[in-house]
Amino acid sequence: MNTSSPLPPQTFGARLLRIGPGMLLAAAAIGSGELILTPRAGALYGLSVGWVILVSILYKLALTLGLARYTIATGEDIFEGFSHLPGPRNWFVGVLVAVFLLGAVGYSGIALACGSALFALCPALSMIQWAVLVVGAVFLLLLRGAYGAVEKVAFALALTLIAGVLYSLAVLNPAWSWVVHESVPRMPPGSGQTLISLLGWTAGGVSTLIYSFWILEKGYAIPRGDLAVETDGCRSKEDFQQWLSVARMDALLSYAMMMVVSLAFLAIGSITLGTAGPDGGPLVPSREETTSVLSRMLTEAAGPRARYIFLVAALAILSSTVLGCVDGKARGLRTAVHLIAPRSRRWSDPAWYRLGISLLCLIIFALLFTGEPVVLIMLTSALEAPVLSLSAVMLVYLLHTRLPREYRPGVAWHIVIVAGTVTYFALSIQALVTTIAGFRT
Repeated sequence: MNTSSPLPPQTFGARLLRIGPGMLLAAAAIGSGELILTPRAGALYGLSVGWVILVSILYKLALTLGLARYTIATGEDIFEGFSHLPGPRNWFVGVLVAVFLLGAVGYSGIALACGSALFALCPALSMIQWAVLVVGAVFLLLLRGAYGAVEKVAFALALTLIAGVLYSLAVLNPAWSWVVHESVPRMPPGSGQTLISLLGWTAGGVSTLIYSFWILEKGYAIPRGDLAVETDGCRSKEDFQQWLSVARMDALLSYAMMMVVSLAFLAIGSITLGTAGPDGGPLVPSREETTSVLSRMLTEAAGPRARYIFLVAALAILSSTVLGCVDGKARGLRTAVHLIAPRSRRWSDPAWYRLGISLLCLIIFALLFTGEPVVLIMLTSALEAPVLSLSAVMLVYLLHTRLPREYRPGVAWHIVIVAGTVTYFALSIQALVTTIAGFRT
């Protein structure tokens, strides 16, 4: 962990050079939802449901900036913050640990999707063999525990996926008049479940919380034990404001990237699948076939090169999700162990981090050979949405009880968080009930 206390960057260029945690957040957040769910939504309802993506991104951006505000002011990551909540000690940390570990189940499906893309590019190995290599490569990269190397790989994957997605959209050459006409916001009949899924999947779920750990690693905040605190327990107001401005730039770039990727996939799905059905209606492939169907449609529209570029972009999206989530959640698990079992601090932080990535990768490896655990993936996805909403409530509590008034966010932030949390929680509970009911039938 970075324990230095660098001076805050003063100029726009210097701040731009300090971005990085946001790219890791985008790597973790952009995943199978953008690659699979969003094109299917575009096929069914076109660009008219793009407003849901914007709502989800605005809410999660506000939540991310709240996390940054707390961590920069106090030097505590968000798990340390949640340890101060009233009630049984570390109760909410325990909830998040359970959700983090359950989430690893879904990464086996993402790893298999990586294997599928690599198999389409090079059938020398089977899909499962490619998936094993992807997870093994992630494990070896993270084993060093060096934040800088992970950030560089995340940057490279981010540039690859952005270039690939924009190229895939460009070769389809959508008319601007069509884009404007189709983008009028509406709620199509029968779209409720799809809209709820878009709200939950777009820009990630509880992986949003990982941003707090990464800004500590990057040096935006000074770890609590090294913080020269003021009488109010926070770093100086001037330093706080300057580092918060860096975090704002970092987070805004991250969520702008998520928005571009999500809306591009919505448009790709609408153009390629919207009228490709046998009766001229939408062609909606099964979940696991979405990537291959889209690549085939792009080949028909723009030739073989478009297919390969799309598959490379899909591979960048999926592998970056595994990389970002395993790294970030291993850092979160390390903190959770220290909080729940203080004697664990006798082991070094790097040792606990390596144990965390080993555990997460073992879960992924084990499930690669049992097939994609669809039921657990769907249930975990449905659970993440209400847990994220609850995290937002707890964050508001921490900002008002742990920070002095001048360090707290303004009225606009509170409006977005309150309105978004109420909406998000209500819709996510509906999705969870629907998911459980579906399992019973």
